[in-house]
Amino acid sequence: MSDDSLVKTDEEIPKILVVDDSATMRNFLTRVLEGDYDVDTASDGVECITQYMKVKPCVILLDLLMPGMDGFAVIEKIRNVIKDQEVIIIVLTGQDEQEIKARALNSGANDYLTKPFHVVELKARVGVAIRQVMLTRQLQAANTSLQKAYNIIDDEVKLVARLQDKLLPTVVPVIEGLDIKSMYRPSGRASGDYYDVFGLEEGVVRVIMADVSGHGPQAAFIMAIVRTLFKADGANHNDLSDSLNQINSHLLDLIGKDSYFVTLFAADIDFNKGVMKYMSAGHCPTLVMLDGKMSDPLVAEVPPFGFFPVDVNLSECSFSSSLRLFLFTDGCYEWRMADDFFSLEPFVEIAEELMLENSLQLDGLEDILEEKTGVRPVFDDDVTALSINWSGAVGS
Repeated sequence: MSDDSLVKTDEEIPKILVVDDSATMRNFLTRVLEGDYDVDTASDGVECITQYMKVKPCVILLDLLMPGMDGFAVIEKIRNVIKDQEVIIIVLTGQDEQEIKARALNSGANDYLTKPFHVVELKARVGVAIRQVMLTRQLQAANTSLQKAYNIIDDEVKLVARLQDKLLPTVVPVIEGLDIKSMYRPSGRASGDYYDVFGLEEGVVRVIMADVSGHGPQAAFIMAIVRTLFKADGANHNDLSDSLNQINSHLLDLIGKDSYFVTLFAADIDFNKGVMKYMSAGHCPTLVMLDGKMSDPLVAEVPPFGFFPVDVNLSECSFSSSLRLFLFTDGCYEWRMADDFFSLEPFVEIAEELMLENSLQLDGLEDILEEKTGVRPVFDDDVTALSINWSGAVGS
């Protein structure tokens, strides 16, 4: 099998355009190449452009010195006006001058042959050029197929994101004196963050803030499972400690051997009795004000869920006239500040100050952080926050 046969495809024979003002040279090149390629010819630069637009050759064998529109003008037209960088241009010159060759190559030619040239060298140069074009086209076809695959995946992720949005709360419990605000900004189309507030019975609500490690559809899938388990247990009025034990057991079965995990804060707030029972599993501290006084942040008592079994023991705090909670995920404070990163401690300081001033506005969080730090945050991670404010009289 000859090398030339390697460049042929089942679909088409590669096209060569021979451009030379000498009829003798055009005929010679045609006879040499027509056994392996589909050869067209042009006698000058103007005809070259016309034929080029018509036949779309893989390779142009181009004489440089022609009357009227010379080879340099042809190269300029194809590369810089038509913007074709794919076609291989091999220039033919009878002048063995380095300056001419360098000018041609710098203008956009791929190779050159000095007249007179040997037939073996001519075929070898053309064969290399054809293989380069075919490899480029194969790569472009592969990239097109890959892009189609990416588009399919992207459409699937968009679908996941639309379904995920439906899992977030659309209504909140109506309790006199209770005001709930939320912020949910996924870093991509599918998020691992989850929050919820729903009623268990009159005057009692369950609050959840969770963060699945990682991003994308798998994190969103795990988040959906966590949400479903919480909702199911809430509908059955299961005790929060039992719910958390069940959720961790399910996560151990689901992701125990993978690298995923879930941090969460969950609480049952009884506004009838003025009692909040809660637990944090590896989650960011929850900020709390009880009866107008800032308490110590509610920090994690057990590791994140999905690693190993934990003993769920709920903590408890009491209030009588007011309760303020601020729950958030780590995306709120893990963002770049020039050559450094913002961190948890200054974020907590700012948030506590705002809570004391009753000026914590989630919809203006970037503006507030920019004012406090001098740098406008650009969030790279999923950003979720929940603000719960209640004032009144317990049992009223």
